[in-house]
Parts: sequence; C-alpha cells; structure tokens
Amino acid sequence: MIAIGVDIGGTHLRIGCVDESYSVVDFVQVPQRMVLTGDSSTRLADYIKEYIQKYAKNMSIIGVCVGFPAAVDKNRAVVLNAPNIHGFNGIDVKAVLQKHLDIPVIIEKDTNLLLIHDIAKHDIPGDDTIIGCYIGTGLGNAMMIDGKIFVGYNGVACELGHIPAWDQEHRCSCGNIGCIEPLVAGKYLVSMCKEFFPNTEISDIFEKHGNDSRIEKYIRNLAIPIATEVNIIDPSTVILGGGVVSMKKFPCEKLVEAIRFYVRKPLPEKNLKFIISDDNHESGVIGAGINTFKQGLVHRIPNT
Repeated sequence: MIAIGVDIGGTHLRIGCVDESYSVVDFVQVPQRMVLTGDSSTRLADYIKEYIQKYAKNMSIIGVCVGFPAAVDKNRAVVLNAPNIHGFNGIDVKAVLQKHLDIPVIIEKDTNLLLIHDIAKHDIPGDDTIIGCYIGTGLGNAMMIDGKIFVGYNGVACELGHIPAWDQEHRCSCGNIGCIEPLVAGKYLVSMCKEFFPNTEISDIFEKHGNDSRIEKYIRNLAIPIATEVNIIDPSTVILGGGVVSMKKFPCEKLVEAIRFYVRKPLPEKNLKFIISDDNHESGVIGAGINTFKQGLVHRIPNT
C-alpha cells in the first residue's frame, strides 16, 4: 500500500510513491513550469495520472496529497493565493484532482508537510509546540500545537513572511504593501547579490561574503520575524530549513544566535531548542505521504 506525495515549489514539482514505512520510491523532480501551464489544475491532474500509470499502476494507492506554496482554505480544498505558481488562485483543486484521478485527494500548504516530515524525522514529541521556518523563494512557516497542524480560523495561519515591516513601501507578491518577506527571503538575496556582489554566483554568496556587513544585516533581519513568532507562541522547538538555509556555508550558528538575541529572556529563550532541517528534496513528498497515511498523526521515521 502506498500514498502518492506531491510537493510543488516555486521552482520544482516533486512527486513520489511513499510506503507505510515512510520511504519514498520512484521519486521524480521536474521544473514546475513544465507542468503548470494553461489550465494548471487539469494539467497537474494529468501529470499525476501519467505518473501513476508509469510507476504505480498495479499498486494499492490510499490517496494523493499535494503540497502547495500557497494559502489554502480551511476545508483544504481551494487554493486561495499562490503568487509563485501559475493558475491556481481561487481554484477548488481538490475537486478537480478527485474528478480526474478517482482516488482520495488531500490538499495542504507545502510548509505544513515539511514540518510533518521534520517532526517525524527528528522524533520530536507530537504534543509539543513546534514551529518550522523554511527560507526559500519566500519565507515559509508552519506550526504544530498539541499534535495538530495549526491552520487558524480561515485556514491561512502562519504566513510569517507577511508580517508588515515599518517604514516600507515595497509591494509584496501577495499584493500587500510592506510585507517583510521581500526583505528576508530568497528573492531578496538574489537581488542583493546582483547589486552588491555582481561577480559572485548566488550559490557562493555566503562562502565568499559571509562576513560582509550587508550579509550580517540580512541574517539579523531574517532573525526578527522568527523571534517575533517565538515570543508570541512560546514553542519548545524551532526548525530552520529551506533552500537558503541549505546553501553552501550558510551561517546557521549566526542565525540561531540572532534569534536568541531577539527572543525574550529568561523565557522562552532559556528552554528553546533549534533543529537545522536536512537538505533533502524528498522531504515534502515524504511529509505528504505521512499526512496521507496518518491524516496529520505523526510517527517516527528512521534517520538516514
């Protein structure tokens, strides 16, 4: 018996078969723009169907879980706002996929699935309060409280990147003015590299310029929204991950130090634990599989 896990990112679409031991097989990664064009929800359904025909035709499939880099409604059916992928705003993706695939479909925010994976991977007690901050194209965020993913009243909780910043008039990709995400996420890092370090590849920015005052300021700015959430939520554990954190020579220790600087003392700072998430392209797919099998219940998976 397997679950089909799908992880849609701002750059790539990843899909795989996840078994009951939470191992992934037949993992495939493609540029998401190869799939998500035109009528994106129907194209996604066709792509999943083609994948099943190729890799899982004779398997017992309990369901499909798709993670979106987007706000999803409380019923986990409609993608409300997906600024980094084409053609999903306001679409009842669950209904479209179930119609085409004829198997149970679960829709979830991508960072919630990453958090589900990381909690299982690192054997964190499920009844703790845990937050995950995933810095990639945007500033992804997820939260688990008492063993349940926190989604809020409308389903759109944990949009950490859209905390408004003082004295800022830039327009965010979400449409609002002054969100903090354009100042601390991957897109800003790319623009900073082009402006200040034009002869450096973005992949080398921390290795070559990690001690530059502008990079150090970037790390401090990134720490502020994370510390803000810690001060409000009082979690036991903060998980830090995403493409930026996984970059070569990213200063994880400096980021943790900066977060601790801004977190209130003595508590919650004294008892706060940090975990750096592994750089694993399969994490979101495995998290989707866990979510499908357990419907939000998290069990331990072995470290690899």
